[in-house]
Amino acid sequence: MKKLISVLTTICVVIMVAACGGGKPQHYSEYSEWDIDFREEPTTITYLTIGDKPVNGQTEKVIEELNKILIKKVNAQLDIYYVGWNDYLSNYNRVLDEGITSLDLIGTGTDWLDGWPNVLKGNFYPMSKELLSTFCPMTYASVSNEQWEKCSYNGNIYFIPENEFTQWTNHGFVYRGDIADEAGIGDIKSFEDLSEYVEYVATKRPELIAWDADGTDNIVALGYIMSKEKYVPIYELGIYGLFGAYAEDKLKIVSPYYEGEEFVEFARLMKKWDEMGAWREKLSDAGNNQKEFYSGNTALEQHHTQNYFTSIRPTMELKQPGADARFYWFGKECGNLLKTSILHGAMAVYSGSKNPEKALMVYDVIRNDVDCYRLLRYGIQGTQYEINSSGMIEKPSGYNENANSMLTNFWWGRRDELEIQDSTYSWDEYYDLVDEYEHVAEDYPWDGYNFVSEDINRKLNKVIEVCDEYIPQISYGKYDSDPEEIVLEFRQELKEAGIEEIMAELQTIVDSY
Repeated sequence: MKKLISVLTTICVVIMVAACGGGKPQHYSEYSEWDIDFREEPTTITYLTIGDKPVNGQTEKVIEELNKILIKKVNAQLDIYYVGWNDYLSNYNRVLDEGITSLDLIGTGTDWLDGWPNVLKGNFYPMSKELLSTFCPMTYASVSNEQWEKCSYNGNIYFIPENEFTQWTNHGFVYRGDIADEAGIGDIKSFEDLSEYVEYVATKRPELIAWDADGTDNIVALGYIMSKEKYVPIYELGIYGLFGAYAEDKLKIVSPYYEGEEFVEFARLMKKWDEMGAWREKLSDAGNNQKEFYSGNTALEQHHTQNYFTSIRPTMELKQPGADARFYWFGKECGNLLKTSILHGAMAVYSGSKNPEKALMVYDVIRNDVDCYRLLRYGIQGTQYEINSSGMIEKPSGYNENANSMLTNFWWGRRDELEIQDSTYSWDEYYDLVDEYEHVAEDYPWDGYNFVSEDINRKLNKVIEVCDEYIPQISYGKYDSDPEEIVLEFRQELKEAGIEEIMAELQTIVDSY
């Protein structure tokens, strides 16, 4: 009898092994709500991000460690597809439009990465709350119904918002405090102060270029407008902020580029800057302004708050001790500041994904699992970072940026709760700015509006072509006529391109809410 039982037991074991795929180990995911077959080969999920692909081999080692966890948890592995910074928006859209590579998770943004136009073109996978709550449950639970509405179009959800991360991406000029003090200006609080600073550098510090601009940075026009009036741009409709509303009437669509005096005043000021030599006579001869700022050859750098306290000021303290880099943020003089949209850094699923459910599983894990999150954000402990006695990140002894750095640019699901402060950042200056910001900043008001339509996009493309021609000229004073004349010419071209029709359509959309 014992022999018979032994034979039967052996047969049962053989059957069980055969059923489990010829002896492959059967794992069980801790995520019991997901029916994962670990007998299959791991699914590769490709994640698209913006950034130049690293070449030192370290990122691959980080992803290898990450994939050990992902395979164990969800039987998947991550691969990264990089869209380089050079002409990034055109190349980003081209990759999505042409479907030239297998993609699953797409880093996107409605205010800088054509999020809504790509929804309209069908490049993003339409999701339901049922799909998200099933395959992305931890993240789904952290997003409110109101926030999901802001991610939706025609009844479908297209974005997962970065709603658990605090960041300030408002732009302005970083300037040298030592020079501002030397000029008797002190802290720059207005465009008038800024202009006085530029004039001082141009006349009293001829060894410097005030701003070695190459003519491609065209955000200053919007910065000036937002500093002179409480204008609230609709960032989803292009980088120039062409359309928006004034704070005193938030439901009336306007375009200060097309109407009013602010843009004319801006044109006059930039012509003055050009004439006083704020930049090179030939913009194409410009060098790398940021590197020149660090080497002490320029006096201004245009960027945003996040870059100021994480990179520019800390670097200046090392390379130009005593320069005392300070930040003049656009809107400071009239207290006009918008909080960053929760869709500034959003994650989408590619419409051509062969594994949308698995992609959502992977995203849910990398956004919420501490080990995965730290690998994606910081790399391998002991190689890319250490945590010091104060609980802050610092570089390990012997760390070399070229040899040891990694780059995943996971900007589409960061969480304050899982972030670790970097010991090299200028936190005192950051908190001083945040103290200013919190007194005036308002929520970005346009997330709940869907300004996407084929008709608006078609007309908008023509209007932006006009802007691409005129705004760089006006922003750097590179034209022969008077400022008033070129603005009049610009506005006539905008009219002929259909700006009034767009404004009317946008007004109809706003009125319908």
